[in-house]
Amino acid sequence: MQQFISKINKYLIERHPTLWNTKVVWMLGASLIIHILFFLFGLITLTNPESLQNRGAENIFFDNGAIFFSMMISVVMLVLWLVFMFKNNAFKNYYPTTAFKLFKQFVLYFIIIFFSTTFYFSYNFGLKTFIVNKYPDNITKNEVLTANKASVFLSHSLKNYTVDRLVYPKPFDSLHCETEYSKIDLDKPYLDFLGKKYQFYNLKFVSYYDSDKPIHYNVKGYVYYKHKDTTTIYAYKDSVVDVSAYLKSANPNYYNYSKIFYSYGKDDVDYLYSRYEYNPLDDRYGNMSKKQLVQKGNFDLLNRNNPDEIKQLLNSFLQVSKKYRIKTNLDTDSWFKMVYNPTDFGVKHLISNRDYPYKKSYRSNIDRSDFEIYQDKIMSNKFFDSDHLKIVFENLDDIKNKTIIDASIHAFIWIAFAIALLIFCFRVTSLKSVLFTIVSGILLTIFISLIAAAIGFTSRSGGIDFEYFMMYFILFIASIIMIIGLFGVTKLKKLVGSIFINLTLSGFVAYVLLIMAIITSHQSDACRLKFPDYSERTENCFVLLRDLDLWSSLILFVVGIVFTYLYCNTILKWRATPEN
Repeated sequence: MQQFISKINKYLIERHPTLWNTKVVWMLGASLIIHILFFLFGLITLTNPESLQNRGAENIFFDNGAIFFSMMISVVMLVLWLVFMFKNNAFKNYYPTTAFKLFKQFVLYFIIIFFSTTFYFSYNFGLKTFIVNKYPDNITKNEVLTANKASVFLSHSLKNYTVDRLVYPKPFDSLHCETEYSKIDLDKPYLDFLGKKYQFYNLKFVSYYDSDKPIHYNVKGYVYYKHKDTTTIYAYKDSVVDVSAYLKSANPNYYNYSKIFYSYGKDDVDYLYSRYEYNPLDDRYGNMSKKQLVQKGNFDLLNRNNPDEIKQLLNSFLQVSKKYRIKTNLDTDSWFKMVYNPTDFGVKHLISNRDYPYKKSYRSNIDRSDFEIYQDKIMSNKFFDSDHLKIVFENLDDIKNKTIIDASIHAFIWIAFAIALLIFCFRVTSLKSVLFTIVSGILLTIFISLIAAAIGFTSRSGGIDFEYFMMYFILFIASIIMIIGLFGVTKLKKLVGSIFINLTLSGFVAYVLLIMAIITSHQSDACRLKFPDYSERTENCFVLLRDLDLWSSLILFVVGIVFTYLYCNTILKWRATPEN
């Protein structure tokens, strides 16, 4: 092994000295091995189905300690790399070099640091690979479909089976059910169950263009509103409808159930906004189209009244639950006996959604409504942990749809860029210069802070726009540093020149960002004056940093790379000046 390493090193030092000096071959080789290990760690992380019952499994890298393990490995790798690399510095020993060779070193530093710190992506790739292969999408969709069909019999709460949940068949798909006692007209037809009253209304709709903002502010008395294209549609209660011809009673039954156990792929979402902040009426109107499909399926299943079909559905659902190790004490036969009431499919038993026995209410019957007393009475000792099964489906959904290379890559790019710049500054100047640069930066920050405090105190009396003053003041200071760093370093003492070189190299991207921020502030203020309404600004105004979004990060990165390449010529000129 030692002979192999020596042969590679000899080949590199004779033909590619920069690659030998930066140890890039060995660092990338080591990084590749560790990336493979992290991929394997990700591959085995979720092998236990119970681990999918914890919310946010796609971020398990941050929850199970893998992030700290990754950071420690990265630090050890980079420290060992620096120890070996700092043994040789051709630039400081006046070996012949060019601007391109200097820049090449910087690029290699960046590549080494980037690949030595991005084990997070390999881990997530392993995680996603396991989930995609272990739980194929077509099987998961069928399991979710089974859960949505069988959930009608997971009678956790009696209120899920009351008549106000009807959204199918006609005319219930277009009616509004009022349940608030103070708003029910007792002189007109209504239904009653244990003191809870239900009154159905026709709805009338009024549309307004979104541009008519003053009108929207004065709209009152609506049940809910929905956005459609460029209009907002408001729904109002109209006349009372007698539904006695369609409903035999208001007793809770399985026909009334319209809840969606899980919406796989986050599709078919109907966005609804209510005037009641505490009750957005989502139980009835949210995701209406899919609820109607679910309830139609329930109707068809119950109307077929096939015991074997229902029992098979319950068994299939329990098999899915067993696969993911969901806690339950249900079995197919006992569950079937609880729910199969072929006369009217009324809800006679409730099932707890906790993995421990249901506790009856501690309140006295005097403090509780008849509805609550009845709900306690029919609550059985059976349970099924529905929340954990939903979390399993949510995790599978999220991990399968998770983009491996996401926006977080920008953070890794800038971390690698910053560390590479720091090492590059040390390599082309000296540790003494870098330390003096840090001290100079701190003193400059203190000076600017004192000016900011003084101006902030003065501007209280008015006449000075503090935000713009500080941005232009910092721009003025930074411009002086940049001008000296670009054109004056060869005329300064060697140490002073090295400080300006380091400040220019490390601060140029921030300087460009400051200019972009000033442009953005002016654009934003001009847009605010032209369009007082906030919602119109996004559509009608171009605001640099807001509209570029993550593209601004890529633009700044490219600017930083290009500037570093061009600035290498200045570094060579400074290095050629005599020591003083």
